[in-house]
Amino acid sequence: MQAFGSPDQGPLEPGFVASRIEAYGGRRAPQPWADGSLQPRGGVPQEPGRRRLQDLVLFNKSPGQSRGLSPLRLRELEHDRKHGHLYGTGPPPSPKSKEVSRVEQLQARLHTFSMFGIPRLPPEDRRRWEIGEGRDGGLAESSWKELVPGHETMSRELCHQQEALWELISTEFIYVKKLKVMTDLLAAGLLNLQRVGLLMEVPAEILFGNVPDLIRVHRSFWEEVLGPVLEETRESGQPMDPLSLQDGFLSFGERFLPYVHYCLQVKRTMEFARHQQEHNYLFQTFVKWCEKHKLSGRQQLGDLLIKPQQRVTKYPLLLRAVFKRSPDPRQREALGAMISAVESFLHHINAQVRRGEEQDNLAAAAQRIGPYDVLEPSSEEVEKKLRPFSVLDLTTPMTGITPHCTRQLLMEGAVRMKEGREGKLDVYLFLFSDALLVTKRQRKTDRAKVIRPPLMLERLVCQSLRDPSTGLHP
Repeated sequence: MQAFGSPDQGPLEPGFVASRIEAYGGRRAPQPWADGSLQPRGGVPQEPGRRRLQDLVLFNKSPGQSRGLSPLRLRELEHDRKHGHLYGTGPPPSPKSKEVSRVEQLQARLHTFSMFGIPRLPPEDRRRWEIGEGRDGGLAESSWKELVPGHETMSRELCHQQEALWELISTEFIYVKKLKVMTDLLAAGLLNLQRVGLLMEVPAEILFGNVPDLIRVHRSFWEEVLGPVLEETRESGQPMDPLSLQDGFLSFGERFLPYVHYCLQVKRTMEFARHQQEHNYLFQTFVKWCEKHKLSGRQQLGDLLIKPQQRVTKYPLLLRAVFKRSPDPRQREALGAMISAVESFLHHINAQVRRGEEQDNLAAAAQRIGPYDVLEPSSEEVEKKLRPFSVLDLTTPMTGITPHCTRQLLMEGAVRMKEGREGKLDVYLFLFSDALLVTKRQRKTDRAKVIRPPLMLERLVCQSLRDPSTGLHP
């Protein structure tokens, strides 16, 4: 496919603009006659649209009269000023008109993509985003039975095992093709539009994250693990052996490490994509065009973004299906070890995601809690000395606990405390995993100010209530 050139590839050839004006403008530049005048003598009629030189230049009507423009030209300038046609004097384009222009430009680009294909990006962008890399037309076989000529004589249990293995391999290939939709269609289209100044507010790095890393992971997994199983069966005609998958799945955590980063960011990614689709008409138009493209198979952007998380959690189910249909003890032992390795990696991902959510919740709570006034300063010097100790940093590690254990916000709620003998004080409590904060909520805001020293958790006694509404709530 021939790449489309950028509008800024280089200067135009000499005479290009003039030739276009001559072809489409309807006006030719006046050619000077032999005597230097711009029209022949004798009052030859002018061509339509051509003005006389004396109507365009300054002249002296009489020796005592000041210089001025021709009355005819004055009327024309007055008309141009009235209608905003004079160069540089019309009203500036409104933001709405600029937006309409951007929409029209986007629609024109998308129409060009539909007619001639998405332009080819530079090699460095293609390698970075895995655009067009490792493309394959599809599996040569539609069923495992095409690989095993003697499947008619196989036992029913062995046939079910081969069916489960084929589901593992064939769904892997289908999934990688869906990943390629995000790079070959969505990312390629977005990057091309950004090269002409469109959708600059939608960074591809935020929208697609490390999808190219996932593609590299699965390409390696296919070439080193799943692909050789197919090739061996094609050559021998014997049923696929689950033992051939053992080395690949036992190193699952190392191979699929980029999934940790993707699963940590997928929630923010989907929120960003949803916000852009709801509030950015240009992005909405682009996504709709992509969803109707033949490469996408009418898959929606949200469905594509959640696919990696769904796929990585599906591997234990696929392996268990093979395990249940494998009567051989050696195969069952190997498959059990594979399932344990994959589940261990998934537990690691879940722990990282949970920790990230806890840190987000803690950061949100810290934003709501203001500084802690230890003492009432008596002077500016005292206030300056106290200021570093008035900041309550809830994101610091807890004392006496390993650093990987982060502070969590367990519960919060409003209570009424006794103040003196008869006084009462309405306060708002934050119960963290290591301390209890007593705060006072500020009016008309969601912020709170610490009014008591933090109470460490080992000095507290917490009791669960039958009616949760009478105490703190999670």
